[in-house]
Amino acid sequence: MKKSLLAIAAMTAFAGAAQAQSSVSVYGIYDGSFQDKQTTETNAAGVKQKTQGSGFTGSSSASSRLGFKGNEQISGDLSTNFNLEVGITEGTGQIGVSATAATGADQGGSGVAATQTNVRTSIVGLESKQFGRLDLGRQLTGIHAIVAGDVWGGNNMVGDIAYTDFTSASTNAQTGRVHGVVTRSNNMASYTSPTISGFNLRADYGNTNATTLDQPGITYSLKGLNASYTWGPIVVKAGQTVARSNEALAVGAAFAGLSTTVNAANIAYKGIQNLLVQYTFANNKVDNTGAVTTTASKVRAQKLSASYQMGAFMPFIQYGVGGTQGLQALATANTTTSDKALQLGTEYALSKRSYLYAAYGMQERAATTGSAKTELNQVAAGLRHTF
Repeated sequence: MKKSLLAIAAMTAFAGAAQAQSSVSVYGIYDGSFQDKQTTETNAAGVKQKTQGSGFTGSSSASSRLGFKGNEQISGDLSTNFNLEVGITEGTGQIGVSATAATGADQGGSGVAATQTNVRTSIVGLESKQFGRLDLGRQLTGIHAIVAGDVWGGNNMVGDIAYTDFTSASTNAQTGRVHGVVTRSNNMASYTSPTISGFNLRADYGNTNATTLDQPGITYSLKGLNASYTWGPIVVKAGQTVARSNEALAVGAAFAGLSTTVNAANIAYKGIQNLLVQYTFANNKVDNTGAVTTTASKVRAQKLSASYQMGAFMPFIQYGVGGTQGLQALATANTTTSDKALQLGTEYALSKRSYLYAAYGMQERAATTGSAKTELNQVAAGLRHTF
């Protein structure tokens, strides 16, 4: 009898230990909000056209999502992990197509005018405290965190000059979101090094519908390298990502597609009494590679951001300037703009998981020659819950 009890106790302890070595969790964000947005387009002749839209569209502070993640301890230093995450359309709860390009909230694109599936993340990987982490699958690129920043980062409001997807019909059709084509990538391997003396490195490498990177037959490829360094309250990040899309798919054909190079860097101070101040610089350049290489477009942006935690309240502000440049080719007139943006608001923590917020955003794009101009104004108030 004693032996049976000891055996049962041992088996129970072993089962408990085995369960403790692996875990799966469900998490998510739901952002319900009311927002009002006004757009004023002024053409070269000075004629203005105004449009306005409002409603409980949600997703002002963050894109709503539902995710599953887990890990299993393989040995003392090695574990496996996975993460599956899909986007949720607020108001309807649908998991599917979400076309919200005006604010940069698209959650399911793959980088080349892809069908929006709302699959945000789909990865499996290995992690070691000694050797770092390797993730395989669809995921955010390393440069995304640099461009999004840490002050109300990843919001979908107008007014973040580096992050907002701003397309102006009157001045320049070029989008203003610096890293739009490299926000996420399918079929990507990313390696993140362990942090040594405050220094950390991440490398991204991926392609779609091809077996050899940057060769004919590729519809999309991506390479990126990002680094960060932490020194007390100061954090510095910098990176470059290059994406190439090729429409000359025939085997043996020369590369004749688009090559997008995105550069970004920021420096943040996180210190005195919950004060966060961050400066971000980012730009991109799109080259149309063919018989004669031309610069299809350029985007540049820089912003100064700050937030301050005062008990349950966290006010924040972001101000940025930049510009875009359209097609550059022989005998083609330059199309350039000068941009500026402002975003401010506050959050109030109802709990550790629920936040009320209100925000205002303004963005302006003006042609450097002529009177063409586009102005965007947006206000929003909502409730964001994380679980």
